[in-house]
Amino acid sequence: MAQGHTTLKHLRQHHSHALSPTQKLFGLPAYHWLLLAQIFVIFPHAFYLPPWLFVLAAVSILAQLPSIKSRPVAKPRLYQLAQLTVFLGGIGGLFLTFGLGFGIEMGVTFLLLCLISKLWELHTRRDAYVVLNLSLFVLAALFLLDQALTTTLLVLLGASGVIFSFIALNDDGNLTGEGRLRSFAMLAGLALPLMIVLFLFFPRLPPLWSLELSTPQATTGVSDSMSPGDFANLSQSTELAFRAEFAGEMPPQYELYWRGLVFSDFDGITWTQNPNLEIWRGEQTPDWLETAWQSVPKAQQDNPLSYKIRLEPTNNTWLYGLDYPFTQKPGVRLTSAFTLRQRDPINQATSYEALRFSPMIIDSELTPIDRQINTALPASGNEQSRQFARELFAQSDEDPLRYVQAIQNWVTTEPFRYTLSPPPLGDNRIDEFLFSTRAGFCEHYASSFTVLMRSVGIPARVVAGYQGGERGRDGSSWEVRQMDAHAWTEIWLDGQGWVRVDPTSFVAPERVEEGMNFVTGQRGAAMFGSGATAQLSYQQFKMLQQLRRLSDQASYYWQRDIVGYDQDKQANSLLKWFNIKSAMQQVLWMAIGFVSLMAGIILWIWYRRRKVWHIADKPLVALSKRLAKHNAQLAMQPDEGVLSWLERLNAYYATRPDTGKTSKQNPEHSIDDIKRLYRRLRYGKYSTLDPKSEVYQDAIRQLYTAIKQLK
Repeated sequence: MAQGHTTLKHLRQHHSHALSPTQKLFGLPAYHWLLLAQIFVIFPHAFYLPPWLFVLAAVSILAQLPSIKSRPVAKPRLYQLAQLTVFLGGIGGLFLTFGLGFGIEMGVTFLLLCLISKLWELHTRRDAYVVLNLSLFVLAALFLLDQALTTTLLVLLGASGVIFSFIALNDDGNLTGEGRLRSFAMLAGLALPLMIVLFLFFPRLPPLWSLELSTPQATTGVSDSMSPGDFANLSQSTELAFRAEFAGEMPPQYELYWRGLVFSDFDGITWTQNPNLEIWRGEQTPDWLETAWQSVPKAQQDNPLSYKIRLEPTNNTWLYGLDYPFTQKPGVRLTSAFTLRQRDPINQATSYEALRFSPMIIDSELTPIDRQINTALPASGNEQSRQFARELFAQSDEDPLRYVQAIQNWVTTEPFRYTLSPPPLGDNRIDEFLFSTRAGFCEHYASSFTVLMRSVGIPARVVAGYQGGERGRDGSSWEVRQMDAHAWTEIWLDGQGWVRVDPTSFVAPERVEEGMNFVTGQRGAAMFGSGATAQLSYQQFKMLQQLRRLSDQASYYWQRDIVGYDQDKQANSLLKWFNIKSAMQQVLWMAIGFVSLMAGIILWIWYRRRKVWHIADKPLVALSKRLAKHNAQLAMQPDEGVLSWLERLNAYYATRPDTGKTSKQNPEHSIDDIKRLYRRLRYGKYSTLDPKSEVYQDAIRQLYTAIKQLK
C-alpha cells in the first residue's frame, strides 16, 4: 500500500469474531479509533466555546461513520460540498459570535473549525495523519482556555486516544489489539522522564508577549448587591471560593472576616454599593488612608499579618482580604471603604499576597456626605421597625453602645432562629422579619440591624464577604467555601470610626466562633427546612462536601506546585538544591539530565534486546570468539548450530598433523567430550534438571574443563 494514498476502506471494516470486550476495544480498526479520539479532542472545549460549534462537530463526526459513509448517496463530491458549507458557515458563526475582535476564544474556535472541516475529507491514510496531528494542536489550545487539573486530565485522555489512533494506523489487521497497549505504555514511558526533566530544569523565561486568557462560564459567589435569600443560597454550596495560606500564626476563627464589598445604598429590599467610592491607585496617598495608617500601632506597621490567597474565578472585579487588607498585586486598587478591586474581571484562578494591619481606625472623622449616605433610608416603608428603633434608642439614653446592647438583648430573648430556608417576605421586609417570621440567615440579620441603626441617625452599612472557613486537608492552608458567605454590619462611632457588629452572632454565635461547617453539622437537616425534602438536601450537601474537599485539595496542589512552578520557585527550590547560580549552569544541568536520561533509555533498550545465552552455550560462544582471533574460519557462523560448528572444528583438527601428542592432548578427543556434554545439557537427561542443581553444575564444570583442554 502507498503510504499517502491508501484508502481507509479496509480500516473501516467490522469484525465479528468472539472477542472479549477489552480485545474488541483495543482491536478497533484505525478508522474507528480516529473517530473515537475526536470526541475526546473536540468536546472538552464545550465548556468555553460557542455551542453551535459543537453541533457542527457532532454532525461532522456522525457523517464519517462507516454505516453512513458507505452508502451510495455519500459521494466524494457531496462530502466536498459539505466541507465547504461547514467551513463557510463556521466563518459566519465566528463573525456573529465574536465580531471583528480577535481573542483567545476566537483563535481556538477557528482552529477547532479547521479540524472539524478536515474530517469531511477523511479518505486516505494521509488524511488520517493530518487529522491526528491537527488534533494534538487542538488539545494543546485547551490550555489557553483553562489550566485546571480536570482540564489536564481531559487533555491526557484526548492525547491517549490520538496516540492509540497512530498505533492502530501502523498496526493493520490486528483484530485482537494484542501489543497495542504495550506500544502505548512504551511510548508514554519514554516520554514521561523527558517531560519531567524539561519541566524541572527548563528556564522559566518571561514571555515575549502576554495575552488575556479566556473568560469561562459564570461562577457562583458574592454578587454586587444583596437581598434576602442571596447568601442562604450560597451557603448551600460547597464550592471553593478561595484558599488562604498564612505566613505566621493564623488568627482565631471568629476574627476571620474576609471583607469583599460594602453596601451603603438601600431601596427597602436590596442593598447596593454607593458609586461615589474613592479608589486609591497607588499615587499620592489620600487623607482617609493616611489617617487610618497613623492609627496603626508602630509594632503592627513593622510586622503585619501576611497571608496569600488563591482566589477561584468569579468574573467579578473584587477581591477578599481580612479587615483591613492591603496588597501590592499589580492592577489591584484599594477603595475608601477598604475593599480590594481589580481592574479586570477575575476570569482565571489568581493568587495575591495581602497584609492585615490591626487594630486600625478607618474614617475617624465622617464627612457630611458620607454621613448622609450611611443614614439614608427610603421615604416610607417598615414603619414598625422605625418606631421600635426610636423607642429603644430613647430607652438607651441615646447612647449608641447601649442601644446596640439593647437590640442584642431583645434578639436573644425573642424566638429568632437561624435557618437556610426562611419564609418569604413581602414589601415591608424588615418589619415582617423582626416582628413576624423571625427566621432568617445572615443577610436578614445584617440588613435589619443596619436599618435599626439608621432609623435613629447612627451611620451604618452592610459588609459582604466570607466569614471563617476550615483548615484544609493538608493542615497548612485555610479553605473558604461558598457556604462561608456572610454579611455583617459596620456602625460609625465617634472617636472609633467604623466598628464591626455581627448581628448574626446574637442568635447563632457558633456560626462565628466555629464556622458554617460546624453549624450545618450540628443542626443537620433542620438548617434546610423541614420534611423529606430538607433531609434529601442535607444528604446531598454532605456528599458533595466530601467530594469537593478531595477535588479542591488535588486542584490546590496542582495549581501551587505545577501551574505555579514559576521562575522564583525554580530558583528557590530546585536550583538552590543543585547550587545552580546562573542560566548557563541551568542549561548545563538540563543538558546533563537530558543526556543521562537518553543514555539510560538506550541502555535499557540494549538490555532488553541483548542476546541471552543458555548457560551451556556461553562457554562455547566465548571459545568461538577466542578461536576467531587466530583464525576467522574457526568462528561459529551466525546461522550455524553449535553441534554443526563442533563437527567442523573436529574435521579441521583431523586434517592437521599432530604427531607426538597423547590422546589426552588430541583436539578431536576434547571436541568429542564437548559434544557429549553439550548434548546431555541441552537435549539429554540433564536438560530437564534445575540449572542450579549439583548434578547440572557438575556437568557444566566438566564442559568448561573440556573446553580448556582444547588448545
